[in-house]
Amino acid sequence: MKNLMLAALSALSLSVFAQTAITVTEAPAAMSKGTQPSFYVEIPGATAKQIEKDWQSYTGKGSKGKSSNTNGEYLQAGAVNTNVSPQPFNVYAKLLESTGNVRLTVWLTPNDTLFFSKANDSLQYLAIEKYIRDFAVAEYTDVVKGELKGEQDKLKALDKELNGLIKEEEKAGKKINDSKRSIDKSNQTIADNNRQIGELGYKILEQKGMVERTASDPNANKGAKQTLKDLENQKKQLQKSDG
Repeated sequence: MKNLMLAALSALSLSVFAQTAITVTEAPAAMSKGTQPSFYVEIPGATAKQIEKDWQSYTGKGSKGKSSNTNGEYLQAGAVNTNVSPQPFNVYAKLLESTGNVRLTVWLTPNDTLFFSKANDSLQYLAIEKYIRDFAVAEYTDVVKGELKGEQDKLKALDKELNGLIKEEEKAGKKINDSKRSIDKSNQTIADNNRQIGELGYKILEQKGMVERTASDPNANKGAKQTLKDLENQKKQLQKSDG
């Protein structure tokens, strides 16, 4: 039962985390420099707070330029990625958090006038797509790992609870078996006592006859009466233990 339950819970956990496709899309979007070519990606399960922190670290790697945040628009000046451009470039970004995901919108420009786009350079577009998608995939992977850990923690808790129930069941079973053995032993004792009481009853009857037959011999009669008294006391003790 335990193995079946754990297998079912594991299958449920895995089904929750089916991979979601991460796609980068190009589209014009408004920003501080006007409406410019942008690239956006949806990151399932993420929060804007975590994305903001990681994005600043990601775009700032290797850069000597400053980063800033103006009215929710993030700027990393002098970002460095030789696949995107042989020269440093500026990266603008905005985050929009909604139920279940965060949309990251990115603008890239060498001079704040000309913005990178597929129309300007299709090969550069592929590098930009990879640059943004690599970040989004890493963030989504962290989300999945976090959620999977949460499910594993729940699974461990359920496993612990199940083990507790199994131990309680085993403990209860042991108590039942102990009680059954005790009852069987008591029944056997009662049966043995009843058998002995019956045997003593016959002996008492025979001894009463002996008392009558030795009435003419004082010494023999005295011994017969003592034996009868002893048998009757034994019977009383057995009857008392049965009660």
